[in-house]
Amino acid sequence: MRQLYYEGPRTLVWHDVPEPTVQADHEVLVSTIAATTCDVDFAVIMGLSPFQPPFSLGHESIARVVDMGDAVHGFEIGDIVSVPYHRSCGTCGPCKDHLPLHCDQNEGPLLPTYGFPHAGEWGGMFSEKYRVPWASRSLVKLPENVDPLAAVSLGDNLTDAWSTTVPHIRKKPGAKVLITSFGGYGLYAAQWALAADASLVTYVDHDLDRLRLAEKLGAHALEWDPRLRSNETYDVIVNARMGQEPLEFALRSAAPGAICHNCIIFFENIPLPLGPMHTSGVTFISTYCHARNFMEQTAEDLAANMINPRLVESEIVALDDAPERLAMPSHKPILLFEQGLH
Repeated sequence: MRQLYYEGPRTLVWHDVPEPTVQADHEVLVSTIAATTCDVDFAVIMGLSPFQPPFSLGHESIARVVDMGDAVHGFEIGDIVSVPYHRSCGTCGPCKDHLPLHCDQNEGPLLPTYGFPHAGEWGGMFSEKYRVPWASRSLVKLPENVDPLAAVSLGDNLTDAWSTTVPHIRKKPGAKVLITSFGGYGLYAAQWALAADASLVTYVDHDLDRLRLAEKLGAHALEWDPRLRSNETYDVIVNARMGQEPLEFALRSAAPGAICHNCIIFFENIPLPLGPMHTSGVTFISTYCHARNFMEQTAEDLAANMINPRLVESEIVALDDAPERLAMPSHKPILLFEQGLH
């Protein structure tokens, strides 16, 4: 079967690898319907991460169950499912404490994710098939009325963007929201914030196409400039843009008691504007998303037609074209593995 590998900056290659099989009674085997890139994948493909090639890519997909172990319950062959980007057992101490990224079943010191150098035997989701452990507790069955392509990012970006916006706005109706962005994640966050009835959603980006899309969605769009300063303060802030300057801009824009989620992975230490942060009392959260905690709620809001994630997709990509197309900047390309969906 085919599995897509990162072999260097802007260099992607399909490898022919053995087809995986179920190896434990708690596992399922899934066949990929569609997959997409996360903002982190974009950084990796562009050579902006410290991860050394080669390794298989992909940690956002929607899939179909094709085989399962004897202990798996709640699912049937043929079910369409969303798979969290991280593996977790659901029963250990960290999982019960809502910290599935720190599951005791993790085999190594790094996070138990698909599609990175430390994924090992689990590989990446840009694969025709892959295994999912502890499937009864990991998988989320897609509601019947949800378009599978609309849910392609449910296992990561779509749910992450929900978790950093919707719960906070529901606690504070009419909240003002600031989103700094360089890709599809920020556009998802803008959609969720607008749908949750934020009174103002300001979207900051350098890309003119994404700025126009943000305006079309209903956000107030601002073109990023390192000298940008805000005349407004915000109750909910999502930093999804690389670099020290956007993060500082976000933190300095906090209203009293604001919540700021930093979704960018910083591989080096950076200074924070602690003076303004101390004055505003902003709560600053910087972490990977524990996606499995929020996937059912996000799927419910998708089923209620709260947003249309397909407005964010940038293109549909055929598998044969994937190595070339994914090496080009594109905020939310969808690789179509199963034909007949558009």
